Amino acid sequence: MNIKIARDNLLPALNLVSSVVEKRQTLPILANLYFNLANGKLNLVGTDLEVEISESIADVTGDNGAFTVSSRKILDITRMLPENALISLKHESEKVIVSSGRSRYTLKTLEAGDFPRIEDNVWEERFTISQLSLKTLLAKTAFAMAVQDVRYYLNGILLELTQNCLRAIATDGHRLAQSDVDISLDTKEGRQLIVPRKAIIEINRFLEAADDQAITVEINKNHLKLTKGETTLITKLIDGKFPEFKDVLETELNIMITVNRAEFIETTNRAAVLTTERFQGVKIVLEPGVMRITANNSEQEEAVEELEIDYAGEKIETGYNASYLVDATRVISTENVELHLQGANGLCIIKQPEDSRSTWLVMPMRI
Repeated sequence: MNIKIARDNLLPALNLVSSVVEKRQTLPILANLYFNLANGKLNLVGTDLEVEISESIADVTGDNGAFTVSSRKILDITRMLPENALISLKHESEKVIVSSGRSRYTLKTLEAGDFPRIEDNVWEERFTISQLSLKTLLAKTAFAMAVQDVRYYLNGILLELTQNCLRAIATDGHRLAQSDVDISLDTKEGRQLIVPRKAIIEINRFLEAADDQAITVEINKNHLKLTKGETTLITKLIDGKFPEFKDVLETELNIMITVNRAEFIETTNRAAVLTTERFQGVKIVLEPGVMRITANNSEQEEAVEELEIDYAGEKIETGYNASYLVDATRVISTENVELHLQGANGLCIIKQPEDSRSTWLVMPMRI
């Protein structure tokens, strides 16, 4: 078979579907991309067996057929060819010849029939949501996901669906992020699904940052599928039970202070300069009119930062992970943030003023 396609049409699709391909593979064919041309439409697919991304390009000249070729090599070749170049892909036996102008590359292929695909025949529920809304929802929560935790169900985001709400929750056991958006879903019962960390990262790449156009989300027992135009992302879901978290969010918090978002981030980061990568604890001390953020290290060094606040209560001291406080505060879009505190050595809930849909929780730590 022979395919002819403009470099500027091929490159964006290669960039997208190649992102899911891991550098180290258990199966050689997983390092390849799947090319399939049928009736002028070229379908490209990349997968790591857990997440699959595919994109179709219309009006491609060539013969019907399929092959696989190294993701890294075809992407690098296409990227380095000049703009407006015309690329020819000729599949012969176990090789693909890539040519453009005076450039010619002969690449090894693997059998297209052996390329693994995620089955996506039956979907139980479907709804639409704007790309911007979904990307914002994930940005407010994804940072709190666990990383390679033995509690595998924490290595992802829990999505809770009802008829009119999509809620995202992430936690690593030390902090929690929750936010929700409105949707319209034809279901009488709520549904929970855990989307793995790798898929969340790919979904963020998949979504256009400033695009308010709707995408289609489809769900079944084991998979989640997102579709925008000719591009599709399918991921397997984590089979596990997310921990109960609602009780901790309903903890009675008797102290609320408002701080300037930028100043709080800057002072916390400055105090954290004297912490270590393994222990990023800072102490927050509340006294009438002032918040003091302090840090110490094993070399008996000390950092002290102060913020003027509207507070008239008794002195309170609590330790927190500095990066957890900063991560939660960064995703807030307002000038000020609300810190809701339980008291000495108690948890902290961070909120955006006049926003009841998002909550960020940080557990205390011993310092």
